[in-house]
Amino acid sequence: MGRPLKIKKTTTVDIGFNAFDQLTNPVYNDTFNPDQFLGVVGGDDSAGTLATAAYPVVKCRVFITGSGAEADGYIIRQKGSTKYLVSDGTNTGVCTLANEADSSLTEGNMNITFTFSDSSATLISKLTNKFMLDYSSPAVRYATNFFTDEGQQIKSGTSGQANTATQQNLLDVGIVENYT
Repeated sequence: MGRPLKIKKTTTVDIGFNAFDQLTNPVYNDTFNPDQFLGVVGGDDSAGTLATAAYPVVKCRVFITGSGAEADGYIIRQKGSTKYLVSDGTNTGVCTLANEADSSLTEGNMNITFTFSDSSATLISKLTNKFMLDYSSPAVRYATNFFTDEGQQIKSGTSGQANTATQQNLLDVGIVENYT
């Protein structure tokens, strides 16, 4: 499964990742503010008190088996690379990421959307703390965050400088739909 999605527990526990201004010699594109970060977190904000503008949580659309309809939902826990324990505020169940649009979800499925470069909403096929894949073939990998969909981010673990002409060592940045 790789690195599972971090889950925000309270307004002070696992709230997000270190902001760029808290890192030693951070490398980030100029569309980010120093108090923002790369990465996303889940969490059940059905009470409306967990998510904030500075530390949002992932918003998803879910059709929990037995609930009768799809609804906006929250990720409680990741169970597999594409399976999540989710809640719609009333019902709780396991849903699988599916390439199904809002209002077309089938029972037991869910979707999460993101945007990049001011595009329309795109569905996510796989989500981790720091990265997401779309449903294209082959799937495109993006750096995740809650704050901006502009620019690119250098790939972690790569050697050498980023080459904007060839896109070598660069990832497009995508903004994941979220609750604030």
